[in-house]
Amino acid sequence: MNYNVNIREECFGATVMNLKTGKREYITKDELDKITRNTIFPKDSIANIDNEEYKIKFTELKNKESKENYFSFADIAYIEITRACNLKCKHCLNNSGTKMPNQLTKSELLTLISKLAESGIQEIRFTGGEPLVHPDIYEFIERATSLGLYTSIGTNGTLITKKVAKELKKAGLNKAIVSIDGTEETHDSIRGTGNYRKTIDGIKNLKNNEIEVRVNAVVMKHNLENIIYLAKEMHNNKTSLFIRRFIESGRGTLLRDHTLNKKEYDYLRASLSNELENGKYINGHYLRNDEGIEHRIKLPFTFVKGCKAGQRALVIMPDGDIHLCGFLAAQGFKSVGNVRNVEDWKQYWDKIHEKDELENLKENLDNYNKIPNIQTTNCLAYVQRFLNNEKEEAKC
Repeated sequence: MNYNVNIREECFGATVMNLKTGKREYITKDELDKITRNTIFPKDSIANIDNEEYKIKFTELKNKESKENYFSFADIAYIEITRACNLKCKHCLNNSGTKMPNQLTKSELLTLISKLAESGIQEIRFTGGEPLVHPDIYEFIERATSLGLYTSIGTNGTLITKKVAKELKKAGLNKAIVSIDGTEETHDSIRGTGNYRKTIDGIKNLKNNEIEVRVNAVVMKHNLENIIYLAKEMHNNKTSLFIRRFIESGRGTLLRDHTLNKKEYDYLRASLSNELENGKYINGHYLRNDEGIEHRIKLPFTFVKGCKAGQRALVIMPDGDIHLCGFLAAQGFKSVGNVRNVEDWKQYWDKIHEKDELENLKENLDNYNKIPNIQTTNCLAYVQRFLNNEKEEAKC
């Protein structure tokens, strides 16, 4: 069945995802009741689909009383299907390049996708390493799509030939997150000579096959002006760009003092004020990060906005280790289990919230944000990196 709406029941109502656009919103119990009884969506709902029959993937909330302080399950699972990669980027968050020992098998990954879908995941993003070096990537996408999930990949784009793009479309891929880090010279200095042109060709091939493209750019001190130029070009070309903050992890630990401070972020915002205010294409950490969610209703619980870690996301490593955030994992933060040991994912989700695995990290936010000329943030991994740097400097 070709689903076009994914609904996960919550204590307050439901989280609704339009599988055509990838947008989410929250609805009340009364609104959910009208949908389940008569397929009547709120008039302002992002899930209103013109001239199409509704084909809804619905996940019921079980044990309703235990979910009053958090979402009933994660919105998205970032599945790192391999650590292998065809590039050796200087700022790589997890030092990708070669296959990790004890990697999940094809059968284990297919089963994982099915179980996550059954538990209420709405999107799976296949990452790496480079996901396109995995021989079974198309089958993984096809499985997720058939189960009513929005599918995306995080890729460097260099392997997306015309043939690969057609295969991705055939498998049902909704979106590709493609990395570009500035102009050709700057991008190639980070990711290797000739890779900028390959990435641009890859983007063209994706668009020619009607696969949505979002460009990701990691902003650092040495490519700041390049990112501003890139953002203006992307805006003029009506291509979505998300400007990511740089966190020193993986190979990125070799790039010390490359993180923007508050003054530099103020300069970035001011330089892109027109693009941020007048267009829907330019977004990013500390810029206009709306997370792609319509907050139509007030939720009955609080959460750290702007950070998905353990609240709306799960990250799964190639060996099956489960983390709350890929950047926390890259900094050596402990895993919260392994998929090979999880039998009931709903029960697992409840347990990590009962333990409040992020409690200590959340306590660091207020103190960090009081430091002069530091960009204020709700990113737990960003704060952790800063604290790690402090500890390392104290040792010296």
